[in-house]
Amino acid sequence: MTGRDTEPRQTPADIVAEINREQRHLAETLEELSVQARPANIARRQMDRVREQGARIVDEARALVVGGGAVRVEGHQVEPEDGSIVIKGDDRFVTTYQSRGQLPREVLLLAAGVGAVVAVGVVAWAVSRRK
Repeated sequence: MTGRDTEPRQTPADIVAEINREQRHLAETLEELSVQARPANIARRQMDRVREQGARIVDEARALVVGGGAVRVEGHQVEPEDGSIVIKGDDRFVTTYQSRGQLPREVLLLAAGVGAVVAVGVVAWAVSRRK
């Protein structure tokens, strides 16, 4: 075998073209990172996360009060895919819920009593403010 029978060598033009492709790819990657790192985008992601967690808490509270629905069993963080770039605070969290039966009658009576006390308190506060 001679040197000509092995892999073909790259020409200078091929090398320049490859360098240009890599530079464009690097520039695109840097642009994506700069968009993700903008404070407004970080704040938006954090607000979305807070909304999701708030909705989850409301659902759990509703399930406790109503007696139906679902209860959170466990939650865990999802590992990012290989080669992905994760910005601090941009983790994914998966929660598992389980359906459950009715609450005991005593709990429902207690919830109704607490609700009545709160309603009376709000009415009393509104009347005292009017005076």
